[in-house]
Amino acid sequence: MAEKSNIYVVEVWHEPGTSPLGNASYKPVRDWTHEAFPRMVAERGMTLRGMYHLDPQHRSYLIVEAKSVEAVCDVLTESKFMQWCDGRVYPALELGDDHWFTDGPAAGVN
Repeated sequence: MAEKSNIYVVEVWHEPGTSPLGNASYKPVRDWTHEAFPRMVAERGMTLRGMYHLDPQHRSYLIVEAKSVEAVCDVLTESKFMQWCDGRVYPALELGDDHWFTDGPAAGVN
C-alpha cells in the first residue's frame, strides 16, 4: 500500500534588512535556493501545490504535499531557505467546498 501524502502550509519570512532585493550579500544564496528547491521537492516525491508572496511583508507561503513534516523541514534546510528566512511548517487539512456552510448561510452571504 502506498504511503499517504499530507498537506503542509509553509510560512517563511525574513527581515527587510535581509531581503535579497535590498541586500546584495543575500542574493547568491537566494538564487541558489530558488534553483535547488523545486529539484529537491521533486527528488523527494513531494508536490508543490502553490506559492504565494505577500508584498511588502517579506513573507511567503508554500503549499506542499509530502509524506512527512520531516521531509518538508529537510528540504527547507538543505535548500538553504533557512539561511535567510525564518519559518514554520503547519500540517493542514482540506475542508472541501461544503464544510463551512452546511448549517449556515450560503458562501459569500453575511
